[in-house]
Amino acid sequence: MTVATLTFFNLSLIRLKRIYTRLRIVLNDKIAGNEFILSHYFSFFSFFFSILIIVSVWYFSERYFFNQAQNKFEHYVNQEASTLKNRLQEYENTLHSGVGFFEASDDVTRTDWYRFVKSINLKRYCPGIQGMGYSMVIPPSKLDSTLDKIHREGYASFEIKPKGQRDLYTSIIYLEPLDQRNQAAIGYDMFSEPVRREAMERARDTGKPALSGKVTLVQEIDKKDIQAGVLMYLPYYAEDTNINTLENRRKELLGYVYAPFRMGDFIKANFSHDAIMNIEIYDGAKRDENNLLYKSQKTSPYTSEHHAHRVINVGGQAWHIYYSSTSDFDARNNSLYPILFAMLGLIMYLFMALIIVELLKKRLLLKRSTENLRNEKNKAHGYLDIVEVMVLVLDIHFKIQLINRRGCEIIGYSAEEAIGKNFFDLFIPQRIHEQLRNITLHMIQNANDRFEYNENPIRTKSGEERLIAWRNRVLKDESGKIIGLLSSGEDITEIRRAQEQLQESEEFYRTVVGAIEESIVILHNNIVVDCNDLALRLFDMSRETFIDESIFDTVYEIECKDDLFENYLLAAVNGEFISKRCTFRLRTDPNRIKIVECSFSPFTLNGENRIVMISRDITQKVEEEKFLALHARQAQMGEMISMIAHQWRQPLAIINAITTQMRLKAMISETADNDFVDNLVKIEQQSAHLSQTISDYRDFFRPDKPKERFYVLSLIKNALNLIDHTLKNHSIYIDMEQSCNPVLYTYRNELLQVILVLLKNAMDAFMDNGIMRGEIVIHVLQKDNSCIISIRDNGGGIPKEIFYKLFSPYFTTKNETYGTGLGLYMSRIIIEDHCDGHIEAASIEKTTTFTITIPCEGIQCNLEK
Repeated sequence: MTVATLTFFNLSLIRLKRIYTRLRIVLNDKIAGNEFILSHYFSFFSFFFSILIIVSVWYFSERYFFNQAQNKFEHYVNQEASTLKNRLQEYENTLHSGVGFFEASDDVTRTDWYRFVKSINLKRYCPGIQGMGYSMVIPPSKLDSTLDKIHREGYASFEIKPKGQRDLYTSIIYLEPLDQRNQAAIGYDMFSEPVRREAMERARDTGKPALSGKVTLVQEIDKKDIQAGVLMYLPYYAEDTNINTLENRRKELLGYVYAPFRMGDFIKANFSHDAIMNIEIYDGAKRDENNLLYKSQKTSPYTSEHHAHRVINVGGQAWHIYYSSTSDFDARNNSLYPILFAMLGLIMYLFMALIIVELLKKRLLLKRSTENLRNEKNKAHGYLDIVEVMVLVLDIHFKIQLINRRGCEIIGYSAEEAIGKNFFDLFIPQRIHEQLRNITLHMIQNANDRFEYNENPIRTKSGEERLIAWRNRVLKDESGKIIGLLSSGEDITEIRRAQEQLQESEEFYRTVVGAIEESIVILHNNIVVDCNDLALRLFDMSRETFIDESIFDTVYEIECKDDLFENYLLAAVNGEFISKRCTFRLRTDPNRIKIVECSFSPFTLNGENRIVMISRDITQKVEEEKFLALHARQAQMGEMISMIAHQWRQPLAIINAITTQMRLKAMISETADNDFVDNLVKIEQQSAHLSQTISDYRDFFRPDKPKERFYVLSLIKNALNLIDHTLKNHSIYIDMEQSCNPVLYTYRNELLQVILVLLKNAMDAFMDNGIMRGEIVIHVLQKDNSCIISIRDNGGGIPKEIFYKLFSPYFTTKNETYGTGLGLYMSRIIIEDHCDGHIEAASIEKTTTFTITIPCEGIQCNLEK
């Protein structure tokens, strides 16, 4: 039952009591004497005089309050007009600053103009302005040279619009911010359009800011939102010239600093009382559609009560602004006092008429009162029986005085059985009997006109307990004495049971989802609506920041090898089960990468399509698999190299022995040939070099990787020896810069592999970019307890847009035939996880530098050159 129904019921009871008392008094009084009849003249005069007073009071009070509202409306209008005029004056000052910028600069480029406009911060300090630009005056004789100059500056597609021959061109060359709308205006010759030309000529001849008439801006590229526009111009003359005469001003004109305005955007940004007034702005005194610049209110049948007209003169143009009040303003300022005064007068008149009617028709009134009493009693009982809540009336002793049909259905008793019984003794369970009685007594003792709410169970005739939500109100008689309690109750037993079952189901769901050792995320239209705790740890986010966020905004980047992540989501929405491996780059740390195995399954909840995304972090597993594969490959290569070394060393030893024997014979011979001896020495050296190279490859592919102590320079020289032939074939120059020779204790072969990857990437960059004189600079230094190895090449650098992906798995800039995208990724794993160090990359101009930092044990500074 609503509060309004309970209030009506309470008032009905009080009204019944009043009618009954009045009826009793009237019946007991003896009606004697003849009824008093007023003369017809006196009745007519009283009626006419009363109506005249009522109308007069209403008219003068209505005029007074209307003028009050009009003055208030005029105050708001003056504020808006002043704000609008001041804002236009500020825009004039902004144009002056643009001219000053040109005068203070030798040459203003597009970049200079961009930085200047950006420093002004148009969006904050010049709200509503479409942009700020510069239009250059171009004589026909300088048209070709000017276009050539603009093309050489990087505007290859620049052209003057509209095309054709004219006496003078004024092309827009700068306009910021250069958004999509303003790009359409670049190159436009505003002097070719009559309205713009009139304003530009006025600005040129006066040297002052000039505002154009109504135009349609070339920025109106959206056909659905075309607004009227105006432009403000300020001329820019040649420096150190005399512009005191009209002829000189026309002669020395170089261009215009100007600002376009879309009137809709301009007014919305500077009009603050849209809830109070509507506004219409016309260009000139003529109020028609051709001159309409802006109209805030669409066609409406509502007629405003307050109006005002203002004229603003800015830049040589007169704007006529018509203000009209809104329905909200009229509603708030329409005083009810005139009607109240009229109603008071009418009440006085009716009161006088009532006295007359009472004297003349007392018997008829008694009859009507009796009929009204009967009707109101029937109506009150009808209301009580049709409402679907339990209604009780208790006296001050808590005995039931009234109960409706719904109440009888709930308790299981008839009205005759319940009326007169104590409510607490019959219906309230014993365990809360005393507590509920105290609450009710407290409610009565602190009686007020508010409805008090409480919930408690009641005992029905069958012994079942039903939970009832009560709204209670104290009843008082005419003297203010408390006579009882009015209560309405709704049976909420089934609602509470459903709520408890729902809560139990939700707790069960939370327990099951929380026990699963995989990340679970529920998506609706790509928005996260629910997740388990493991998902929060996977995405490194809190529940507050994760829930209600787009799945694409929860990570810095999501990459999948075969297709886009969003395509997998779309396929899942269409009913497909998808399971893919993806790479997450966390938003909290873009350099941190997680390899995740995701599956997507669609389901429907409350008629809405949703997706459950189950993810498992397999980063460590993938890294272990790759290391196992790498080590297995190294073991196979090691066995193969060992076999090659075994097969090659014996022939090499024989060759070396034969050449040594031949060299000794030649040396002891009296006719020794020095060139022959030198060639034999070279053969011995190449044989030794080939044997050492085979040993180096065998050591590199050793499957067992114990930590070793070694010098850094010996490791680097070993790496260079392995690719010495390739370096010489490609004429790549190696520059070693070392001031010390740190001693390392780590996995030698793995560190050797990292250096080979970096050298190989540098050589690939030389070949891909066609660099004939490649140079690799290797710098070794020791800082604190760390050894720093930097490898820099001039292979062309790395683009910024892919720089952050360098160490990502499967990312490569090479053809899939030549690169797997695992080289730098495995290098980072080796350095960080196995050598306790870190690797960084930097790209400046055309060079790329990789820096490896790992702990060292000692240092040798007496280096052999």
